[in-house]
Amino acid sequence: MNPRGVLLSIVRTVVRTPLAAGAAVVAAVLLTGCSSGSGPVYGAPGGVAASAAATAGSSASPSAGLAVTPTLGASGAPAFDTPVFGSPSRTPSGPPIPTGAFLRGLLPAAATVPAGWTIDGDGGESDTGTSVLEEPSDPLLPKATCTEMRLAGTILSQDLQASGAGNEVYDGKNKVDIRLAAYHAGDAAKVLNEIRAYGERCKSFTGRSWGGDPVPETVTVQPVPGLGDEAIDMKMVPQGPYDTDEIIVIRLGDRLLSLWGNNIVERLPNFMQLAVPLSKSAR
Repeated sequence: MNPRGVLLSIVRTVVRTPLAAGAAVVAAVLLTGCSSGSGPVYGAPGGVAASAAATAGSSASPSAGLAVTPTLGASGAPAFDTPVFGSPSRTPSGPPIPTGAFLRGLLPAAATVPAGWTIDGDGGESDTGTSVLEEPSDPLLPKATCTEMRLAGTILSQDLQASGAGNEVYDGKNKVDIRLAAYHAGDAAKVLNEIRAYGERCKSFTGRSWGGDPVPETVTVQPVPGLGDEAIDMKMVPQGPYDTDEIIVIRLGDRLLSLWGNNIVERLPNFMQLAVPLSKSAR
């Protein structure tokens, strides 16, 4: 596990009293968070858990996601078509869906993060390996309760996901967790609409602190012009001495790019410093 991640986990637990609003969802993520190949896990709900979808194939290089399909040329010798990504899409006429291993290569690296940002080690990289989910399960977000809300890409972007990858970057105060997920044709737009609807349905509710005290929550969802095909900025703001969570979700065709973090140490991160260049390079 990332040493700074462990330290931040301790800081989060000591500095503030985190909310229990997403305890049920967090528990599910924590059960698989420390398996081989996954990113670091943060025990405090104000932190961000690594993707439970990470597989043992996450250590593969981005090029491991490329599968080459041989065919026979006119001479009978093998001839190779253009590379395809993982399993064939359920819509063969559409573009191929990239694997998680390929998507991992589009995430920020130490040499590409903006000035003022750093990556510790491998940045807690995780991905869904070298396969593509052909038949994603039924959406769960429309059924989620408000008290389960967690502004994390590993949760909000899971519905209908065919593949995905994630890592984290640090700005000297707080970290931003990044998730890039790919979907079958049209599904990314559906999931973004799900997230909007979830925020609208839960724009005001009462959560609970870990001590059991009621905590009024306000959720806002605002459009962000100029990012990708469409984008939203979603915040969950509690009353009292608790941390505010924020996530920016950007649709890039049939991909969703999510950046999320909190103000557990002094302030919220400057998400736009990351979102603007990533919205261009993660397509």
